[in-house]
Amino acid sequence: MTVADLNSGQRAIIKDIDFSHPSSNRVVEYGFTPGQELQVLNKSIFNDPLSVSLRGALIAIRKNDARCIEVILANEH
Repeated sequence: MTVADLNSGQRAIIKDIDFSHPSSNRVVEYGFTPGQELQVLNKSIFNDPLSVSLRGALIAIRKNDARCIEVILANEH
């Protein structure tokens, strides 16, 4: 499951980053690193971009970029 698969309001823990994805370095620079908890706050019309709460910051991320962030739901952790 990736961040792109989450619904608004869902919390998840970052499991891994797919470094074969062209956006992987960008998302790591934004602070998306394994072990961090995040929450999808909102999806815009057509679900792109997503607004994500991470480390106390609100980050807008494209759905394509969100596909390289592998997560597990926070309640499954």
